[in-house]
Amino acid sequence: MPRAVREMTLRAVPIWVLRQYLEQLGAVDSKPPPPGPTDPDGVVTPDGAMSGDGWTVLWRTEQRPMHPRLPTKMDEHYFVFTAETEEVLETLIDRFMLKAQRGGG
Repeated sequence: MPRAVREMTLRAVPIWVLRQYLEQLGAVDSKPPPPGPTDPDGVVTPDGAMSGDGWTVLWRTEQRPMHPRLPTKMDEHYFVFTAETEEVLETLIDRFMLKAQRGGG
């Protein structure tokens, strides 16, 4: 069966908030797949995984500087969404981004 995949990066939103948004879309915690090669230098292991009806999301979180001359950092979340079909993926991403792109959810 063909799979649809979409990658995205979100910054400055706590992962616990993003997890709540995913739960509101029907997601439950799932076990991330074993690490696999992602580049010649090594592997990247997901920090978390959730799945819903016909879709899965994996993510990794890194601390990034807010400004080159300031010590303050913010979380940057790299997501990989996978769905059974492009239609399921489009619906999922549209609903997720309605929450993730506005303050206060």
